[in-house]
Amino acid sequence: MALDFIAGCIGGCAGIIAGHPLDTLKVHVQSGRGSALECTKALLKGGTLSTAYRGIGAPLGGIAAINAMVFGAYGNTRRALSNSNSLSSHALAGGVAGLLQSFACAPVELIKTRQQLAKPSEGLPSGAWAGARHILRSGGFRALFRGLGITMLRDTPAFAIYFTSYEAMTRGDLSVVKVFTAGGVAGTLSWVLLYPVDVVKSRFQGDAIGRYTGAWDCFVKSVQMDGWRCMSRGIGAVTLRAFISNGACFTAVAWTERAWQRILSSEPVASPILQAATISETVRCDHSEYKYDL
Repeated sequence: MALDFIAGCIGGCAGIIAGHPLDTLKVHVQSGRGSALECTKALLKGGTLSTAYRGIGAPLGGIAAINAMVFGAYGNTRRALSNSNSLSSHALAGGVAGLLQSFACAPVELIKTRQQLAKPSEGLPSGAWAGARHILRSGGFRALFRGLGITMLRDTPAFAIYFTSYEAMTRGDLSVVKVFTAGGVAGTLSWVLLYPVDVVKSRFQGDAIGRYTGAWDCFVKSVQMDGWRCMSRGIGAVTLRAFISNGACFTAVAWTERAWQRILSSEPVASPILQAATISETVRCDHSEYKYDL
């Protein structure tokens, strides 16, 4: 269990670092700040990636707590079921994990989204803790959990889809190439199917002036203002980010497990994946916005 947790944390950080610029692009496009090309030009203005990595502190800072929650909920739920290796057990355990981790994920994503969208003139601090204190001072504890309901609505089915599809693709083959590909495909699938919910969540959490009274009000006003096409805006960046982020995550997990086995044994490792701890019990990481791959 300790190895899975450590590997999941390292893999999660790797996935966030690899995918955060595309996550920032997604949030800008979802919020109606222009096309993907226009937002890309704006983020790269000045020749650096500093703007694209704005807000990365919140997901990096919260990943340990979120990974612990996801791992504990997924592993314990699956082991408590009568047929723990069935796909339905993976789906149920994933759904429970997604539901519970939303309580940690929602405030982290809110801080990240606000920082990604903030303009220099708005005075929002760049650090994760500073951003949290700013939101608490301006809106109280309730403001920090704005969007919790829509996050739960997104992550519960998304994690169920992820775990089920990943398990189905990797049964009997845990080679590095298979793990990388299956993780990327499963992560992409879970994002694409729940993408409209994520659009509403990003718009609702990014609303710092109280334009929307709730997630449903955000959905109705978004469609009225921008049409139904806004529900798929930014999906290209999400698809690419999900695959890259999950690929980086699982590569880091495999590397961590190999390094740990070499520490415990003087024998060279024959397999890149530690057989004693299945990679399906490490945590999903593309989520920002970041879901954590188990």
